[in-house]
Amino acid sequence: MFSRKRISSILQRLRAATKDNRGVALFIVLTAMATLAIFVGEITYTAQINQKLAYDRLDQIKAHSLAKSGLRLALLRIRAYSEIKKTISSATKAMGGTAADANAAVPKAILEKIWNEPITIPFSGDVSGLPLGARDAIQKFRKDSSMEGKVYIAIQAQSERFNLNSTISAFAPSPTVSPTVSPTASPTASPTGTPIGTGAANPSATPIEFDQEQARKLLSDQLKDTFAKKFEEDEKFRDRYRNLRPEDLTDEILGWSDLTYQSQAAQRSEHPFKQAPFYDISELHYLPSVDDDLFDLLASQYSTGVASAINVNMIKEPVLAALVPLMTPDERKKFFEYRDNLEPTDDDAKAAAAQGKPVSNDEDHTFKTADDFYKYLKDKVAAFAGSDSKVTDFKTALTQRGISITTEESNFIVRIEATINQTKRTLEAYVSLLPDTGTPTTGGTTTNGSTRPSPTPNLPTNPVNPNDPNAADPTLERSNLKITQLRFL
Repeated sequence: MFSRKRISSILQRLRAATKDNRGVALFIVLTAMATLAIFVGEITYTAQINQKLAYDRLDQIKAHSLAKSGLRLALLRIRAYSEIKKTISSATKAMGGTAADANAAVPKAILEKIWNEPITIPFSGDVSGLPLGARDAIQKFRKDSSMEGKVYIAIQAQSERFNLNSTISAFAPSPTVSPTVSPTASPTASPTGTPIGTGAANPSATPIEFDQEQARKLLSDQLKDTFAKKFEEDEKFRDRYRNLRPEDLTDEILGWSDLTYQSQAAQRSEHPFKQAPFYDISELHYLPSVDDDLFDLLASQYSTGVASAINVNMIKEPVLAALVPLMTPDERKKFFEYRDNLEPTDDDAKAAAAQGKPVSNDEDHTFKTADDFYKYLKDKVAAFAGSDSKVTDFKTALTQRGISITTEESNFIVRIEATINQTKRTLEAYVSLLPDTGTPTTGGTTTNGSTRPSPTPNLPTNPVNPNDPNAADPTLERSNLKITQLRFL
């Protein structure tokens, strides 16, 4: 039997235990609610992320399609440029005019704005200064257009820089016929500073062929001249790269791009060299000696692609200095003043005085043919001193290097930037404007030195399904445009 005191103690303990467990149920409920809230929050977050990914993917698809549409507009501009040139030439010829008259009908700088002027669609700039009709058309397009995002279209001349692939025989132009030169005892400097013989031109004409060994040597000489000029202009650059040998850099470039070249750098490199033509100028970053500063120096003079021609109407000062290193800085300055017609020349003043007209700087001084450029060198550059033989040596060196001079652009780099909301897709394409012969295109090289792509397949006899993404595009197949490279960056 328990005593009364013992029973009272037990009851007190029971009451205390009951009092301590009163919050257990509330704690369990709160824990369950917190767990459920975390679970619901996780589901909501996952759903939001999936929705964001879905919308981003949709924007990527839209931007991708918009970039492809921008490419078609770029091709249309290049085709329009080609057709307008043909129309002007045909009309001039029908009226009994010459090729010079056709070139004078529309200034080259104006005609080339058809393709070389960057544009953004839809146009978002100030249109208040435009004619009333154009302003109303643009404002109506802005209002009625259901286009999402915007697309930026830029077209550059591929032939305004040297092609790094020009030392490869597959990219060399067809052999040209030029008068042979009999060497004399007094040498003169070649376009790359290498002494070569000069003499009287032989009336007999012999074809000048691409010389791969000479091309490699001239590339090395050109890099030497480039570094020498940079060292003179930039003391910090000279101190930083004084131990870099241009021969070693040439060895790396040739070893990277040419399977037939035995590169010393490739044998020492921890990483294998590509041993194939440059696809893009950015591949220079893979070379052991090239850092960002060297890349910027080389990228201002070199590009990649199928064209081995230099357009003297498009080149900038660094390329001209490398192309004709015998020109002095003052002569290079006068070259651009003449070509771009920044101020009237003495010939302009004489012609205006003979006609009793004021001097004008509206004359088109762009070079119409390669011979016009060679004539300018002969007449205006002291190193050539009016010598036909020196000009012939210059032509020979260029041909052996695999480079031709052109004045009409036929190779273009198209860059498209399509933006939808926060998504951007960048498309880059290399486009060649092939000669319009009226016959199926064949392989080989074009007249301006660019590599001619493979034949274009014949048009299908069955109607093309516009909804089939793999169907051939009859518009492109009927044109003389050829996309040689295309990639999304």
